Amino acid sequence: MQQSQLWLRVAAPFLLFVAAGTVGILLLLNAAYQQRSSSDFAALAQANAEFIRAAHIPPTDRFAGYLSQVLGVEVQFQRVAATDSRHEVVTVTVQPGVDLTLIRKRSTLLLRPATLGALAVFWALSFALAWAVVVPYLKAQRLAMLGRMATSLAHEVQNPVAAIQLHAQLDGNKTILGEAATIESLVNQWMFLAKPEPPQKKPVALDALLADAIAALNPMAEYAHVKIVLNVGQVSNLPNPSSMAGCKPAPHCTLVDADARRLGQAFRNLIVNAIQAMPTGGSLTISAHDRIITFADTGPGFSATALARCPAMFYSEKEGGMGIGLAVVNEVVKAHGGRLALANQPAGGAVVTITL
Repeated sequence: MQQSQLWLRVAAPFLLFVAAGTVGILLLLNAAYQQRSSSDFAALAQANAEFIRAAHIPPTDRFAGYLSQVLGVEVQFQRVAATDSRHEVVTVTVQPGVDLTLIRKRSTLLLRPATLGALAVFWALSFALAWAVVVPYLKAQRLAMLGRMATSLAHEVQNPVAAIQLHAQLDGNKTILGEAATIESLVNQWMFLAKPEPPQKKPVALDALLADAIAALNPMAEYAHVKIVLNVGQVSNLPNPSSMAGCKPAPHCTLVDADARRLGQAFRNLIVNAIQAMPTGGSLTISAHDRIITFADTGPGFSATALARCPAMFYSEKEGGMGIGLAVVNEVVKAHGGRLALANQPAGGAVVTITL
């Protein structure tokens, strides 16, 4: 219902603009055509009067009939008043006491090629204007509506999820922890769409951020039989994620100016996508070298359509997918001055590269 009202609110003024523009163009072109046509008609009458005068042709009814057939208008050798607005009358003096009068029906411009061409150009420009202005407006309104829904939903969901995570941690239930992390990730994505504020940057240990993301989603990965391997620089033995929080500059530790919460959310989105792409199990290899992070899985990879359209908002090939995960990642990466690249590995599987 809200979408229909939105379309009606936007389409009605646009259709009114097109209708008013069409009528205005018709009136303007018709006025210009009538003025030029009347001028040409008067010139035609003047030329014939001069010819009759120079040739000393007697102004008889018989000659008037001949001239009428040649010119395609009614011709009389007397002064005639216009009978109605549908006819146009031009009278020119041939000689004292003799007038040449031409009478014809007024023509309109409605079905002439020039009119149709002008209207076609106007309609094409109107369509282009609608595509350039109306479509982005509708998209913005849709996102605003979703943002309001997301904010309301997030506030309702966050507290129950926090309670679930607390009890799952106390009970040591990894399955519930993984599912709760998935719900929390979804809520955070909607919150990002609802409030896309600029990132609050400060020095962040990239390695620690990746390790924390893996730790948060490890229960989900274990449940799906997905092995996650993290390669940082040339170091193969990774420290515990909690010990990396205060990471000092080192060959295996890269410090970046970033919003840890949002960049961590982007990493978690990519990990969740990879896990969901391997429902029967597999492996995900995350490599971080300097400011380049790659996520390579052993799933089916991206389809040609996905490579062409992703990370477009609301596009997803997953059953029940909403198409916001990669879009959120792309927006977060762009907000950090980086870029996101999607590809398939030669041996199979998808690879997502983030360059900060």
